[in-house]
Amino acid sequence: MPNPSKPRPVDALFGDENAPALPNYIVEPAQPVTTVAPPPPDAAPPPSTAAQGAPDIPAATPAPAPPSFGPDMPTPEPIIVPRAQPRDFEDRFAPLAERIERLYGEVKMDLHDSKVATDFCFGLLREARQAVDARDYARAEFCIQSVDAKLKRAQRSMKAAFSFGTIFLTLWELIMLAVGGGLVALTYVVNLTLFGLPVVAELLVLVRAVGWGMVGGGFGALFNLPWFIQFREYDPAYALNYFLRPFVGALLGAILFLVSQAGILAGNLVVGDVKVGPIFLYVFAVLAGFKQEYVGEFFDGVMRAMFRAPKSKA
Repeated sequence: MPNPSKPRPVDALFGDENAPALPNYIVEPAQPVTTVAPPPPDAAPPPSTAAQGAPDIPAATPAPAPPSFGPDMPTPEPIIVPRAQPRDFEDRFAPLAERIERLYGEVKMDLHDSKVATDFCFGLLREARQAVDARDYARAEFCIQSVDAKLKRAQRSMKAAFSFGTIFLTLWELIMLAVGGGLVALTYVVNLTLFGLPVVAELLVLVRAVGWGMVGGGFGALFNLPWFIQFREYDPAYALNYFLRPFVGALLGAILFLVSQAGILAGNLVVGDVKVGPIFLYVFAVLAGFKQEYVGEFFDGVMRAMFRAPKSKA
């Protein structure tokens, strides 16, 4: 039988005056959900809340804002990037190095007996090699074409050097030297007469100037002809120039005689009691015949200065 003095659990449900009071339980309403939004991209992250003893990690430094260009600050110049050469342009000049190697062999084969021509071609090929390394293809192509043209001229010069025309020109210049020397020697004949009449002194000076000019022209032709053959630059088109060179020298001697008669050039030279004559006239006649190009340029400049003619660019 149950003990009435002992409280029963059922009495707490249905009530019992002697039952002890139950504990008060309070049910709280649900808390609202908190929404967490991510920080903006430019905002710095919050400082680290690491545990005690962990190393501190520095916060990220925000990127500096781009500078604003105002009226007082100059605008930077744009960077110009060189445009790359097209592929077909590179392929066009790709064989230049092989062409240089081939020309080295051709020069050693064709111009081995001429040091002057060989050194000239080797200098151009070296310049072409440097231009290829520097990608200066225009300069490299120019040097290569110059050496190629030089080799072709050398072949033509070697063929013409032993031709009949060159041998005839050599003999012709020797004959003109003899003729010019004969004219000079003829004026020193004692009691020289012309058609039975004595020859005046001025005519003797003219003949001597013409003779010395002819000697200078023949000597200049004999000097230039072997030089151009040795350099492999002899051009048969200049054959007429070599043929007429002694006559041009004689004409220059006559012109210098007229200049001497006008008093511009030195006249007779007297050493003590001996009258030597216009020795400077003869010297200038020989030099004018030898270097006819310089005399032509000199007279051309004098005539332009006298008649106010503009100097041509050529």
